[in-house]
Amino acid sequence: MIENSREGIFKLMLELVSIPSISETTGELEMAGLIYRKLAELPYFKENPEHLKLLPVKNDPLGRQAVFAVVKAGSGVSRTVILTGHYDVVDAEGCGALKPYAFDPLEYTRRLSFEELPEDARKDLESGNYIFGRGVSDMKCGIAIEMALLSEASCNPAGLKINLAFLAVPDEENNSAGMRGAVSHLVDLQKEMGLEYIAAINCEPSGPGVPDDESRYIFTGTVGKIMPLFYMVGKETHVGEYFEGLNANLLASCLNLVLEANPDFADAHGREVFPPPACLKLKDLRDAYYVTLPERAVAYYNMLITSTTPSRVLEDMKKAAEEAFSMAIAHLKKAAEAYSQKTGKTIEIPWHPKVITYKELVEEVRRNFPGNMSEYVKQYIESLPDGLDARDKAISLAGELMKHYPHRSPMIVVGFLPPYYPHRANGGLSEKERNVLKAVDEVVSTASRDYGIDMKVMDYFAGITDLSYFGFRGRPEELGTVSDNMPGWGYIYDLPLDGLLRLDIPVLNIGPSGRDDHKYTERLELDYSLNVVPKLLKCAVESLG
Repeated sequence: MIENSREGIFKLMLELVSIPSISETTGELEMAGLIYRKLAELPYFKENPEHLKLLPVKNDPLGRQAVFAVVKAGSGVSRTVILTGHYDVVDAEGCGALKPYAFDPLEYTRRLSFEELPEDARKDLESGNYIFGRGVSDMKCGIAIEMALLSEASCNPAGLKINLAFLAVPDEENNSAGMRGAVSHLVDLQKEMGLEYIAAINCEPSGPGVPDDESRYIFTGTVGKIMPLFYMVGKETHVGEYFEGLNANLLASCLNLVLEANPDFADAHGREVFPPPACLKLKDLRDAYYVTLPERAVAYYNMLITSTTPSRVLEDMKKAAEEAFSMAIAHLKKAAEAYSQKTGKTIEIPWHPKVITYKELVEEVRRNFPGNMSEYVKQYIESLPDGLDARDKAISLAGELMKHYPHRSPMIVVGFLPPYYPHRANGGLSEKERNVLKAVDEVVSTASRDYGIDMKVMDYFAGITDLSYFGFRGRPEELGTVSDNMPGWGYIYDLPLDGLLRLDIPVLNIGPSGRDDHKYTERLELDYSLNVVPKLLKCAVESLG
């Protein structure tokens, strides 16, 4: 039995953390098995085994699965709240010599007491109100809280006014393959089990937003993420004839000056402004040393979005690429003029900005391709090494198609790379959304009345979460903009587009309090997380009923 108490949740959390369920490893398989077995031991699921399922992630090389369970209130009740979260964690390499203990929080916390720690981490450790370890905050405690509430509900299903479901998924820390795969299952389960999803509640850690911020938060939406890709094509030449060519690295450098940290591209919602673009990779595409100007380079960026559409992002990135290209040409012209004065030779810079989308690249190649291009693309992707990162596979495919592009002039190709997370917001536009906002008001009142906590309600959870995939609020063609401009869509990465459009589930995030997720000082605040959050989660569920 899983007890919905401080002791029961803490014990379960330690058991969950003990499994090193690092993204894209077999530890995720072990984790799904443990969660499934723990729930299967509950009397309710022994009597109703059909209400507990392992949902396979389609075409997953590891054979990973999501765990789905539902406690049904009774015949004729369809309204269902989903408790959800991810059971994977990032690796523990950052823990250094203490890595062997990272999944044993009690021992890891003890050993950290002998280590040199940042001042805030040392203060938290010495308070006795924190436990350290990989996954204690992000997000094994949240999973344990949800499982404990599901266990309590299973003891008296007749006392429920709504069905209570639970969905635990793998791979959130990587490409969200688990949640993306679960979307189609959720659509099918609606019909199969007679469910009407009225809300999805996540328990991602809701720690301080900024240093010294001790506020408690509840979030009614989640920020989106999109990754613009720039494939730079220059002109090769021997370095001894520098001005005969165009260095793709120059295009990439100028692009980074235009985009990196540029607040003009920072999305905003009300008075809340989200971080500007950050370059996650910038490199040339040569794998050997040559005394030749690099002809190809690539860069891609992280962008958080709350209102901007993929189509708008694509247009903005095209303009940024054009600005960068013009900047590179201006730089070359100025350099050539100065060089001419030194040498007495007249140098012309013949280049003009050329920017196309990946969709335009594909369309041009298809018009001239000698054979079945779709089959060619499929076979090329299958020939790539299994261990190659999804982004690198997509970049490699773009380079392969460039070989068949009929024009040789320098250019920048603009597209997207995986993953893509749609933003989710609650504008009170539907009865379901308004009911969620009423439940939030009740949680805030309960926190103030019973615990003296002044909770802050935020429109967007700033960290990336799987709540993005509980529906899509926007024009369907916006999803087409993403799929048409992402190399390898359908083979390397995809989204269940139809499922996203059919789901429209309001979301909430009510999580425990943690700090330094993904760092060696990752830690969980015990009192609030184990004493208060479980009560607030139960309050939210009951208010939705």
